[in-house]
Amino acid sequence: MLELNKIYLESCLDGLKKIDDDSVDLVFTDPPYYQFRAKNVKALKNHKDVVTEFEFDGYRSEEEYLQFLEEVMMECYRVTKPGGAGYLFCGDDFVSYINRIVEKVGYNFRKVIHWHKTNPFPAIYTRKMYANSMEMMVHFSKGTPKTWNHKHVNEMHNFIQTPICMGKERTKHKTQKPLKVCVPYLEISSNEGDLVLDPFMGSGTTAVAAKKLKRNFIGFEMNPTYLEFAEGRLAEV
Repeated sequence: MLELNKIYLESCLDGLKKIDDDSVDLVFTDPPYYQFRAKNVKALKNHKDVVTEFEFDGYRSEEEYLQFLEEVMMECYRVTKPGGAGYLFCGDDFVSYINRIVEKVGYNFRKVIHWHKTNPFPAIYTRKMYANSMEMMVHFSKGTPKTWNHKHVNEMHNFIQTPICMGKERTKHKTQKPLKVCVPYLEISSNEGDLVLDPFMGSGTTAVAAKKLKRNFIGFEMNPTYLEFAEGRLAEV
């Protein structure tokens, strides 16, 4: 078993294999999204209606991306304790795929949680597109959740509304999630002393939330710059 309360600079598929079976209480993660980036910078700056040249962000195809996520989730299922739970961020266009993956690897799909970003980035790729103000979290569990710390009824909706990460909390990580959208779910689905796993630590929000809430954490990140952001944030908690 790996040392707890540490983020490892390595691929999650390599790192997850070093974690014992049935040892994690909660999986909480924000994997890289399947998305395209414009190559035609001139068209982008001129806000033309059609940008025809794209490159895939990290994966050669949608199928390759989904296969990668399935492999990660299979390992997550293996290391999750019976009764453990998980939350996985995804875009609204991929939520149905994620639902099928979590069920295919053995988890029970429970609910889709909607995060409304009150200050989303404007839609700049085209004039004929709404701003992307919603992200989703897929909630799942390995059997019936063992931990369920019920809050006030008004806090138990499958909807949360916060700004995107701002101010002193913000690092240079482009898709950093704010603590306000993470902490409530760690409180509900884990207890003090539990182990929280994040295979895609990014700027370390899951680790920071876990440390603040007196949970243990373990995670992986392949980008040394992001790991530096995360370790700096953890040092301040």
